[in-house]
Amino acid sequence: MLRVLTSNLYNGGADPSGYARLLERVDPDVVAAQELSSDLAEVIGSRFDHGLLAPADDFKGMGLASRHPIEVARVPLPHRDALVGSNGITIWCVHLANPVDRPPPIRARRQQVRRITDEIAATDGPTLLVGDLNATPLWPAYRRLRTQLDDGVADWARRNGRRPSRTWGLRPWWPAVLRIDHALVRGLVVLNTFTVRVPGSDHRALVVDVA
Repeated sequence: MLRVLTSNLYNGGADPSGYARLLERVDPDVVAAQELSSDLAEVIGSRFDHGLLAPADDFKGMGLASRHPIEVARVPLPHRDALVGSNGITIWCVHLANPVDRPPPIRARRQQVRRITDEIAATDGPTLLVGDLNATPLWPAYRRLRTQLDDGVADWARRNGRRPSRTWGLRPWWPAVLRIDHALVRGLVVLNTFTVRVPGSDHRALVVDVA
């Protein structure tokens, strides 16, 4: 079993001490981060010896870190790159362009999805894609990714008679209203999943146990 935690850290708005406590409590094997800032990268780097942390202050910071050896590469994409790691499982950390930005980066978003799906189609083996897709299951970007991958969280919820948890709210202190952070899988099963409030972030962390 592999436990993966993915979280959008609000371009550095998440509280470093609170995030550190979250990591200690959840105890993930792999951490994927979007909108990663330098101080939060230090929190991750002090606990995980392997991976790639690329903080930034322009909403493009990304990180993919692991307790165990993992090879991580940056995949160039329009608007915002992705990170891809390999440790027997191919793990994608993705942050799609936000379609409600002004001006809307619709073309870049479509190109991001096309490149990701092409890359996944060209590779074999178990695959896990996590991150902030800025898309609910009703949005075209999600549906295009689902041509290659299954929604591991929704499948787990269905098996257990539950509804998938929402992951994003309008303000850090508001309730979550949309499910836009996802864990999509191929050749894997989600054994358990839950969300955790990240102090200072408008996104909940999504945790998945996969096998």
